[in-house]
Amino acid sequence: MKLLEEMSWPQIEAGLKETQTVILPVGATEEHGPHLPTITDTIQAMEVARAIAKERAVFLAPPLHYGVCRSTRRFPGTITVGHDALRAYARDLLLSFYDSGFTRVLILTGHAGGQHMAALEEACQMAVEEREFSVSLVSLFDLIDEKAVETPHDGHAGEIETSLMMNIRPDLVNGRPKKHFPKRPQFLVMKNVRHLMGNGVMGNPEPATPEKGKQFFQMAVSGVMRALDELESDVWKK
Repeated sequence: MKLLEEMSWPQIEAGLKETQTVILPVGATEEHGPHLPTITDTIQAMEVARAIAKERAVFLAPPLHYGVCRSTRRFPGTITVGHDALRAYARDLLLSFYDSGFTRVLILTGHAGGQHMAALEEACQMAVEEREFSVSLVSLFDLIDEKAVETPHDGHAGEIETSLMMNIRPDLVNGRPKKHFPKRPQFLVMKNVRHLMGNGVMGNPEPATPEKGKQFFQMAVSGVMRALDELESDVWKK
């Protein structure tokens, strides 16, 4: 497995003769209810990427631990950056990957907030306009088949994330709180929504199981494999 952080530059140079593809896991440091750790998003992205790197000739970069966390930012433990900051940082990272010899970069994000995703998408678009290389952006939760999820519209710290963590790091899971779907205004833009967020859950952790977590994890691995096939294909080139 090609763990970028543990390799010397001669090892990386030699590895680039085999593959120029690198996976960059992106997470967040964010509250995940009363039962999951703040590093949940990063762990999920990192462990899926690690499973891929064990089976496929790709490099695995160190994860990005911080993202844009709007709804949860008033909770203790949520450490957020702004949209512009993440966009600029991700763009610079992508360009530096290219300048270091990586011609294909897959960003795998375990955090999928709207502003977070927008910042990453804009960074990817900016980077491919500045360099001739291939970039993919994959959200972990787009890879989970909703038919396998018991909870309709499950979200943050709910059935999916709790199940994944029960499979990946059960030692960090502290029970399964009751479901909570916070009511939010449809049109109103608010400075602070902490008082609407309850315990920080936006879904239903109650039906979560390690078995579901294993199933969701395999769905994510298979989905990233498909994304890598697309990234490494010449079909979409001019």
